[in-house]
Amino acid sequence: MMKKQMRKGKDYEFDFDDPEAIENFRKTLARMFSIMRKARGINIEQFQIGNIPTEKHTLKSEIPSSIILLHLHGGGYFSGTAKDYRAFASSLCKKLQVQVYSISYRLVPEHPYPAALDDAYYAYKWLLEEQSIPAENIIILGDSVGGGLTLALLHRLSKLGLPQPKCAICLSPWTDLTFTNNSYETNRENDDFFNYTNLVNAAKKYKGKESADNPEISPIFADFKDFPPIFLQVDSTEMLLDDSLVIAEKMKKQGVSVTVDVLDGMFHDFAAFFRMPVMRFAPEFKQAITNIREFVDSCERS
Repeated sequence: MMKKQMRKGKDYEFDFDDPEAIENFRKTLARMFSIMRKARGINIEQFQIGNIPTEKHTLKSEIPSSIILLHLHGGGYFSGTAKDYRAFASSLCKKLQVQVYSISYRLVPEHPYPAALDDAYYAYKWLLEEQSIPAENIIILGDSVGGGLTLALLHRLSKLGLPQPKCAICLSPWTDLTFTNNSYETNRENDDFFNYTNLVNAAKKYKGKESADNPEISPIFADFKDFPPIFLQVDSTEMLLDDSLVIAEKMKKQGVSVTVDVLDGMFHDFAAFFRMPVMRFAPEFKQAITNIREFVDSCERS
């Protein structure tokens, strides 16, 4: 049902130079995500990390976990907020038994690279320095462009010699904004979620005047040797399939512990739709969340 609805909008080409079109899309996304209810038993606190709107999710009935999850949402770099992703973040809090900080990083076209990455970096440093949270107690999770942003953040941390988090989770990450991976061609018709032209135009807006092969824009070109354990989850029909498979092979060659979870017959960033009515009862969604939880559990034991 969801794939059928997504397919209806696949041929629509978005005008990134039209402010009204962008605002309408953001409102449409907000309405869609508002259908999903947050998980029960979760407190949500809204505040600012510097100038970054943030939502903190904690379990009501439990002693707060010492593990902190920093969530970087999806939305093509031009849409999405912590509020939009509230249902997903609250589910992560409950299912993973962690505290979740979900940030609303700056978006394009108003704020091209490096604004989003700067905000993610600022939030991570705030957890380390202002909240005195050890890096080994932090997990970073990003979905879609947030997954690419997560890997770009790890690259920046490595480059600056800062401590890496315990582990990182990337759900359908966008890692190659040069569009050289084969699945952009082989899965172009199979992908129920993305219009290829929209992806190309979003990449142009995000990178601005920078080269798309900058590792902070396309982390597939990063140096991975200092990276923590990585979990990559993707569907086999996505144009972004190879953005996970190719980067996973590169990481493994540099000694990174990588878990690749490929599901079949779903769609882009499917785990983020876990709280969609009816869908949360589907076994595929439950399995996706279970696989994420098992990875987190393995990181905590290590």
